[in-house]
Amino acid sequence: MAEAKTSTSRNAIVAMQRISKSFGANRVLSNVSFEVMAGETHALLGENGAGKSTLMKILMGAYRTDEGRILFAGEDVTALSLRERIDRGIAMIFQELSVLPNRSVAENLFILREPLAFGLRVDARKMVRDAQALIERYAFSLDASARVGDLAFAQRQMVEILKAISRGAKLLVMDEPTSSLTIHEEETLFRTIGQLKQNGIGIVYISHRMADVLRLSDRISIIKDGRLVGPLDPDSTSIEQIAAMMSRPKGEASLPTVAAPAKRPPAMPVGTPALEVRDLATSRKLSAVSFSIDPGEIVGLAGLVGSGRSTLGKALFGILPDVSGHITVAGEPVRPGSVNGAIAAGIALVPEDRRLEGLVGGRSIEENLSLPRLSDFSLAGPFGPMAKARITALFRQYRDDLNILCRGPLQKAQELSGGNQQKIVFAKWLAMKPKLLILDEPTSGVDVNAKRDMRELVRRTAGEGVAVLLISSELEELLDLSDRILVMAQGLITRSIGSAHDEAGLRALLQAEAARQSSARTQGVAA
Repeated sequence: MAEAKTSTSRNAIVAMQRISKSFGANRVLSNVSFEVMAGETHALLGENGAGKSTLMKILMGAYRTDEGRILFAGEDVTALSLRERIDRGIAMIFQELSVLPNRSVAENLFILREPLAFGLRVDARKMVRDAQALIERYAFSLDASARVGDLAFAQRQMVEILKAISRGAKLLVMDEPTSSLTIHEEETLFRTIGQLKQNGIGIVYISHRMADVLRLSDRISIIKDGRLVGPLDPDSTSIEQIAAMMSRPKGEASLPTVAAPAKRPPAMPVGTPALEVRDLATSRKLSAVSFSIDPGEIVGLAGLVGSGRSTLGKALFGILPDVSGHITVAGEPVRPGSVNGAIAAGIALVPEDRRLEGLVGGRSIEENLSLPRLSDFSLAGPFGPMAKARITALFRQYRDDLNILCRGPLQKAQELSGGNQQKIVFAKWLAMKPKLLILDEPTSGVDVNAKRDMRELVRRTAGEGVAVLLISSELEELLDLSDRILVMAQGLITRSIGSAHDEAGLRALLQAEAARQSSARTQGVAA
């Protein structure tokens, strides 16, 4: 493993010099220096809560640095505002998207920069034309006139990427840009990154997908405990070395450091399925979906973006109002379209968009953990002293099980890093002791070590008899965790397979099933 050559500040598009930042008594960054060259992809890695997001928010101007300075294109921008830095050419795609769901793709791309007709009113036609031209330039699968709220999560992420590119950025910060993209969309993004580099744009690439990091990066830097390690040369650095450099000392690990088994024991034999679904359908997405899951079984749900995977999870949880068909949990019927009914039956959902759908950001960690079962904590009421003690014990249990990095149970959820927010949502539903746990992209945005811990927790949860429906775009994750995998395409479950496939074979199968269903639907319309 070799260190990469360190650039000098005068050759860098951005140079962050000796940056330090504290929140109260908590020292988040200490004497960090980080540079990106024009036309370079510099990966920034670290465990959840290590300080990556804080460093980038300081770069953008969202946070002020306590010490140090920032040079951009040779200019000292330390005192400039966020808006002034954006105008200089610094752009960031945050892990939490900032698109406007009730506006069109074109309106999102040109927000506050709309073209005017005769200088008086917005020229909507020109805005759509310009937006569509930008979409086609980067080969994204989007319609400029589509409402963003109607798009899949991966497509909304594409809008965010295009919005940043459209502002003529000289430096682009990408925070987990591939977390919800299909294989095809990832390749499109990687080509786009290559085009940006050829045009001299510097890129900060933040990701927990080590294979992508090694493939794309010119240099790698790691933040550990608020300090910078590196930069490193990706050509002489392995995934195992990166994971070891990111990890805390073994004495601080929350779970045993022995390797988790490649597979947990087979699901326990049962008579009554934990979940049975018959002819589940919605008006737009799902068509006569039928399947079952046994207690202790992990069933993976695979499909391309738009196949209906997340829609199925939401339908089972009662979020969607237009659902028909039959759902039973442990032999008892559950009325579709009722979240309260689903929770009462023992169904829990960890949603894909956890910030908007899974957390109350302004509330404390312990309040978020207790939300699904407030009435269970004390006969004297959910906020009595007995309840307080039990909620605190719950916090400590899952803080240790999931290695949640936080200041304490009263810290607001919105102050945590994205990965630690995910862990809070995960823990909230595990605390409910569900019969069915639906996980929609459960390890998206989680670092390599936390991902290992969370996968082991999924195995342990299934080992306790909980049925798990695992929705994931990471094929390796599906193959590693699932007892069997259901393939979805065009709102249908097209087949059930074992987990004895490799990633390439499963990827080819998903693409073939999507093409087959699309062809069948086209022929049906033509007939």
